[in-house]
Formats: sequence, structure tokens, C-alpha cells
Amino acid sequence: MDVFGEIYRQYAADVRRFLYRLTGCDSQLAEELTQETFYQAFLSFGKFRGTCQMRTWLCSIAKHVYARFIRNEAKQRALAEHAVPAPGQSLPEQTEQKEMLRAVRQIIAEMDEKTRTVAEYRLFSELSYAEIAKLMQIREGTAMVIFSRAKAKIRKLLKEEYGYEISV
Repeated sequence: MDVFGEIYRQYAADVRRFLYRLTGCDSQLAEELTQETFYQAFLSFGKFRGTCQMRTWLCSIAKHVYARFIRNEAKQRALAEHAVPAPGQSLPEQTEQKEMLRAVRQIIAEMDEKTRTVAEYRLFSELSYAEIAKLMQIREGTAMVIFSRAKAKIRKLLKEEYGYEISV
């Protein structure tokens, strides 16, 4: 198997999961964006310097692919409306979860770029602080502080503006 095929096999599920969360649980869109992510990665594979983990590099590309999709299609609101709830939940629970996810995504979207990026990497791709720090070229402690402040802001705004209390 070729090298890039092996990379796809090893990391496609991680990238798809990241995009699934980023798109508000839209599995079809996440799959399409995953394919676009690996296409873009294939085109720029020669530029990969190895200064971060492959997974981190691919999630960075995925984030840019998603951002381009939002800019080009202007579908951020439509994406939140198509969220797929977790199986086994009642209809009111599904609706509340979908609304809370939409609210969290809206709050994150209004943050400054650095805070938004750290929050997206931590919440949607579950990258470690070390991976985030390497990717953003900041110290690990800085990534932790930025995320801690973002999390506090999310909690506060969810409670004040939407009436949700979460224990993140």
C-alpha cells in the first residue's frame, strides 16, 4: 500500500470525527469534508515538515476546509439545524442537546481567532494541549490558559443568554 493510503487508513476516522463535531453532527457533510481534507493533504503532502503529529496536521487542514465551506456556502445556521442527536434520547433531550450545541458553536464563533482556534481544537478534535501548542506555535501552558478562559466564557454565556448550566 502506498504511504498516503496508509495515512488515510490510519487517520480518516479521527478527521471524520473532528469534522462531525465541527459540523454540528452532520455525518454526510463530515464525510464530504473528510474527503476534501485528504485531497488537500495529498496536494500539500510534500510541504509536511513533520514538526507536529500527522493527526494534528490533518486536523488543521480539516479546520481550514471547514472554514472555507462556511465562507463559501454560508450555511452555519443550516448546519446547526441538521444536528443528529445521540441514539436513545427522548425528543425533548434531543432538541435541547441540539440547541445547546448550536449555542456553544455560536459562542465559539464570536471569540477572537486564537481563542476560537484553541477551543475548536480542544472540544471538537480532542487534541491535547501539547498538540495544540505545537500546532499554534504557543506554549502548552498558554493553550491551557486560553482554553480555561474560553470554557469559563462558554459556561457563563450559556447560563446568562440561554439558561443552560453545564459542567465542562
